This record gives sequence, C-alpha cells and structure tokens, in this order.
Amino acid sequence: MEVDQSLFTKEVMVPFSGQRFIIRRVRLKDFMIEIGGLSLPTSQATQEAVADFMEKAKSDPHAEDKALRFYISRGAVSPKVWFGNEGECPADQIYYENLGSDLDALAMEIMKYSYGMAINQLEHFFFQGTGSGNPGLDGAEIRPTTVEPTA
Repeated sequence: MEVDQSLFTKEVMVPFSGQRFIIRRVRLKDFMIEIGGLSLPTSQATQEAVADFMEKAKSDPHAEDKALRFYISRGAVSPKVWFGNEGECPADQIYYENLGSDLDALAMEIMKYSYGMAINQLEHFFFQGTGSGNPGLDGAEIRPTTVEPTA
C-alpha cells in the first residue's frame, strides 16, 4: 500500500518575501519537552503542566527564540532554514536572518497547522510582534498608532 505523503504536509507562503515553504506538523509534547525541559504527565495533570510551562517560559528571556528555532527546525520541510554560520549556509537552504519577519510568520503557520484551534490560546504568548493588538507578557494589549500628517 502506497502512503500519500501529501496528507502530512502543507504548502504555505510567507507574507513579506513571498517564499513558499512545505511544512509539517510538530507535536506539542515534543515542544514542551525540548523547550520547557519537562515531560508531560498523564492527562489528569496536563492542565497544571501547561500552566507551569508557561510560567517558566515567561521568566526565560530566550523562550521566544527557543520556540521559534524549535518550530522552524522541526516544521519546515522545504526549503530548510539554516541557523548556523551564514558563511556555511548550504545553497539549498535559507539563512534565518535573511527571512526577517517572515521567520515569525513561518513559525506561526507551523503552529497553526500543528495544533489548529488550540493555537489561539498560545498565540498571544509567543511571537508577540507578528500583528497589531497582540498582548504583551502582562496581557496588556499593544496597538500601533497611526499618525496622520498635517497639511
């Protein structure tokens, strides 16, 4: 029996550069173990574990960078994103700094594809600068202000 690989991937286009990526789903459990340094308990205590994880992540100044690197490394199938030295970046990969804000957008696409509606609960926590009205860590809403020029 042949496996239909298209059932496990999705093509997305990042908004700023227009680069297309093939992405795959990433398990939340893998994310929490690698980034949070904890293993998920049985379903009975899962809610407490998620709350504990979010508290730990708030105190880690590098939590957002770790999350971004985790999702991009695990979820971007093609082209791959290179997080190493720029001079050593393979020709078939994209150096991460070249993506700019597309890096955040790609991570959000991977999260949305991986978790569906559940991502709405975490969207305010990671990648806060990806849209207007996103709350900061303290929950206060951040909105850019439009300045109209005077004639």
